[in-house]
Amino acid sequence: MGRMDYLAMKTDEDTNKLINEDLNELKLAAKKLFNHATKLGGLGFGTSLLKWFASFAAM
Repeated sequence: MGRMDYLAMKTDEDTNKLINEDLNELKLAAKKLFNHATKLGGLGFGTSLLKWFASFAAM
């Protein structure tokens, strides 16, 4: 029992790559959404949209 190899967490490089790609796509989509929301209704609509996201995240 001197070795504790079973506790080592091994991650797959392909899995990490896919997660990073998904996060980058999510960031890009959020930026596009914010840009489009501010173009549609000005700052008031963008602010209300961000408040909605904040309240949803708090839940």
